[in-house]
Amino acid sequence: MESNAGKLQDYLNSLLNELGAPINWTQEDAHQFYVRFCDPQLLGSRLILEVRYVKELQNDNVLLIAEVLNPDTFTPFVLPFNGDKWTVALTVPNNGAKYKKGDILTAVAEELKFNKLSDEKENRKLGMVFINANSIRRASFQTSLLARFGERIVQKLAEQLGPLEKIAPLIVSQIESQIENDILRLEAKLNKQENELRANFREQEIKLQEEYRQKEEMFNKEKSKIDRQLKKLEGQKKLISDEESLLDMRKRELEEQKEALNKEAQKLEGYKKSLKSQFERFRLVHPLLENEDDEDNTISNDQTIHWSDQEDIIATIQGALHEQCDLQYERDVIECFVGALKTNQLIILHGPSGTGKSSLARNFSKIIKGAKTYTIRVQSSWTDKQDILGFFNPIDYQYVSTEFLDALVEAKKNPQSLYLICLDEMNLSHVEYYFAEFLSAMEEENPKITLYSKHFQKLAYEMIKPYITVDENGLEFLDEEKCKQIQSDSERWKVQNCFDLRYRYPAEFEIPRNVRFIGTMNMDHTVKGLSPKIIDRSFVIELRYPEDEEGLIEELEKIKVSKLISVDLEKDLTVTVMDEDCRQKAKELNPLLDQLGARLNRRALDQIGYYGSTVNSHLKFDQIIRGKILPRIQVSRSEETVQALEQLLQKLKHQSDISLLTQMKIEEMLSQGRTITYWR
Repeated sequence: MESNAGKLQDYLNSLLNELGAPINWTQEDAHQFYVRFCDPQLLGSRLILEVRYVKELQNDNVLLIAEVLNPDTFTPFVLPFNGDKWTVALTVPNNGAKYKKGDILTAVAEELKFNKLSDEKENRKLGMVFINANSIRRASFQTSLLARFGERIVQKLAEQLGPLEKIAPLIVSQIESQIENDILRLEAKLNKQENELRANFREQEIKLQEEYRQKEEMFNKEKSKIDRQLKKLEGQKKLISDEESLLDMRKRELEEQKEALNKEAQKLEGYKKSLKSQFERFRLVHPLLENEDDEDNTISNDQTIHWSDQEDIIATIQGALHEQCDLQYERDVIECFVGALKTNQLIILHGPSGTGKSSLARNFSKIIKGAKTYTIRVQSSWTDKQDILGFFNPIDYQYVSTEFLDALVEAKKNPQSLYLICLDEMNLSHVEYYFAEFLSAMEEENPKITLYSKHFQKLAYEMIKPYITVDENGLEFLDEEKCKQIQSDSERWKVQNCFDLRYRYPAEFEIPRNVRFIGTMNMDHTVKGLSPKIIDRSFVIELRYPEDEEGLIEELEKIKVSKLISVDLEKDLTVTVMDEDCRQKAKELNPLLDQLGARLNRRALDQIGYYGSTVNSHLKFDQIIRGKILPRIQVSRSEETVQALEQLLQKLKHQSDISLLTQMKIEEMLSQGRTITYWR
């Protein structure tokens, strides 16, 4: 019997672990519990209850709180989610049968209907079934005896004395008499123990009083000693305070001197920049032909390997990053990164601190011959494109540039080299405020951004016409002899500014095709979320701590690459063919994505198709799910949206290979609160 009882409790535990706490149940959960646990072959619809609390209410009713008993062992059921006993609450008329604590009752269990409850939230806390108050009956005498004394005692009584109903009065009388005798013996024993305790307590009290007196004397002696030491310390403290005042004064003097030195240093730096600017202005060299240091010019062919010659370029990149930069990335991360580079999307790297987001962007160019990375640190104060591009000064006809724009200018001068521009912590400010024009422009055949009005560029050209000369290659230069005739320094600067507007900072600036944009980001309360426009034009890569870092390092040690990788941008980092199978698979998800507010438009489907043709992996569609589809989902939680996401997970499992990582991400989204979103 104990084995069967344990099975019934275990079945209740497994059922509640499956459905969760009743406070979170839906109507369907309540129905499943009633059908499965209150089945006649298990608990049955008639429950056995033991009254634990009785209280009269003001409306002529009586409130009963009772515990549900296991019909096999007559012990309370224990709920696994909080460790409490399963209790039920119900009201009965005050003028009906009288019940008291300890009474054993039976009652009919009915299915809990939320829509019939006056206060759904409160009533759902009371239990997992509805008790019909009209069905309450006192349990049979045998059931009461079983509940109080156990099956073995009741069975022995029935075997020796006959039917329980006939001998009930005798049993009750004998039990009451035995209980009275036990109570008298227990009272005598307790009185004796009480007297002994009183005597021991008095003895201990006297002993403690003596110990307290002795310790008080010792305390007073120690207190006097400490008081003398405190007086001595107060004198020392005063001396130290005087010395600290002198030190503070000296510190303030040093701070003032430091501030003055900093101001002088800033002035010197300003003079230095001014001199450099003037020197640059009067070099009179064509802005697009400036000679800059190029370390790659010294690299011989035997120090490089060709991208297109590699049988497994992903493993080659992993080995190069490990050997040359001491960076270890899993294959999935590099595959996603290279695929996004080829499709020329905004690459968003996110993940916990220390996973190598900025390091990947910064060091990828170190293993590519001729490549460069510019890291632009985004500021929370950025509100428009001027913060990233600079601005035009119409008085001096000067364009005040930024590191970001100068990186584009440099990339334009070196079209055969790869340039990575990394927006570090890109979501410290709203990305669409300062970067939306770039994302829109990149979709055009000839992507351009507007720096200022073309009118000023025309005026600038008119100003420099008298000083222009053309070389044998058809390039326009400022004629040095003609410029010497300009008397005013400000006019000479203005001429040089106008020349820069013509060649370095044109009104419509074409974004070089050898540039790729990367953004790193963290997700916490200090940063801004990403708008659908940004996500739609991006490929999201989540970086994680390697599950087996030692194993990864051991694997990378076998494929160490010490040479630079030579890249043909048109051949190796450009894609023109679309994977129609990937595109169609993604399109088939749109009915479910519609319900999640994440429908894939034509642009996104095309990007998915191009990505599919760049990655040679059986998990490429799994990467598309994580990089292009799941980040689009941000919808309020409801039964419909939860069901749609669950159906999406099942469809993905059926449709193609799906990694454990993707399954865990979707399950994490399903477990969220009021909003279902990738960005958590």
